[in-house]
Amino acid sequence: MPHQQSPSAPLSHSSPTPSDQLPTLTTYVTTTSSDRTSALRLIADSIAQQRQQSSYSLITHPYTLSATILLLGILSQYLDLYIFVTTAAGIIMSLLLVVRALTSPYLTLAEGINYNWLEGPGSRFPLLSSKKSGHKRSSSASSTSSSGSGSGNVDPAPVTSKSSTSSGGGAGRRSRNNSNSKVPDNGVENVVVVSKWGEEEIIGALVMRVLKKEKRAVVRAWTVKMRYRGVGVGKELLEEGVRCAKGKGCVGVEFDGGHANSHRVLPEMFNRGFERREKKAKKMLDEVLAEQRVVGR
Repeated sequence: MPHQQSPSAPLSHSSPTPSDQLPTLTTYVTTTSSDRTSALRLIADSIAQQRQQSSYSLITHPYTLSATILLLGILSQYLDLYIFVTTAAGIIMSLLLVVRALTSPYLTLAEGINYNWLEGPGSRFPLLSSKKSGHKRSSSASSTSSSGSGSGNVDPAPVTSKSSTSSGGGAGRRSRNNSNSKVPDNGVENVVVVSKWGEEEIIGALVMRVLKKEKRAVVRAWTVKMRYRGVGVGKELLEEGVRCAKGKGCVGVEFDGGHANSHRVLPEMFNRGFERREKKAKKMLDEVLAEQRVVGR
């Protein structure tokens, strides 16, 4: 007879629950070159994603749809079916090419997120920077896309590595701090905060500049990977950033008016989605500041 396992056998060993197998979410200040490089790439990706969002907004805007439908309607009155279909396809293709060209500056802006941007002087004066770069920025001082922020100095140099160290630990939703980020001689300190699943994947990043003489900090970048948005990772990044700023003697924290996602390459009427995200981000920062009793803007 074939061997049959006793019904009670499976009960003799406890099986791990699904929650035990989930990776740990850790948010901490980092200075390691690998983490900082991954954070910069994540911020650059968030800017590149703005191209897709701008393209969608431009194509689906009522003005664009109305003009396209009107033009096709007029042509349909004077052309036979075959010629009309061919012409309509050409018009739509031309529209897509125009949209692609109009939103392409976002790719150039994404290429500018590198160590030169991180350690460079940056700008808290978006109107001055936008005149030089030729791109518009949002009027709000908040961040977008659960996404990132930063000054807009465009530098096509690739992301390079710099050696440094980090520390941290904890379990579950843990927080670890490292205050050894690079401090330039001018009293400005650049802080990079990351959120990581387990030990490998960085899913969120925040770049903050501490202005020691002013005892204030400005958030230059803040973003979370698309599939992890809406679950609290972004808020945890802000909380860790504010805690770090308080630990460095700052009495106020705000979004940089020239943050990475503040650039607008299309007219204002196509940017309403971005502006809504700006307001939502500013509101979230205000909530974090209120919880930790820090001054905002």
